[in-house]
Amino acid sequence: MLIAGDVSAAVRAAPWLVLLSWFVYASQWRPCLRVDGFGFEVINGLRDHRIPFGTVKDIEVRYTTAIWAAGKKYVSWGAPSPPSAFGSGFQNEVNLKSRPFAALPSNERISQPEGRTGRDDIVAAWQDARSAGFTSTHETVVSKWNAPVIVVGLLAIGSVIATALT
Repeated sequence: MLIAGDVSAAVRAAPWLVLLSWFVYASQWRPCLRVDGFGFEVINGLRDHRIPFGTVKDIEVRYTTAIWAAGKKYVSWGAPSPPSAFGSGFQNEVNLKSRPFAALPSNERISQPEGRTGRDDIVAAWQDARSAGFTSTHETVVSKWNAPVIVVGLLAIGSVIATALT
């Protein structure tokens, strides 16, 4: 719009683009699940949770990772997704894709080695910590709001409202 010379249209569109960019950042880019020697760090859109291994009662790893700790359920938005059929063991996916499915021998998938996924690493870290004897005597889950992300989101919403009212 700026290149075409329509400055007023660019000024009216900018707050919407900033709001859209903030939403994509908060919901798609920022979320992740980190594992270190002390526990899990669940980073979601606006909140961060630090979950020590000793407080974890159970972990469910399916289409998302849910961690039960301190009487609550913490769901990670950014945990690894399930592996695809080709990501879970096919070594020659180009060759297999070029053949019709009916031409595959029935045991071809079984003979392929299984690949280890990020989901396996999550559960393995927790099981290793349990076998090492972590206890939940004085450990607590720490949850906090991410102030910079919230402030930028509020500013983006405010600029959209201000632009709409003018």
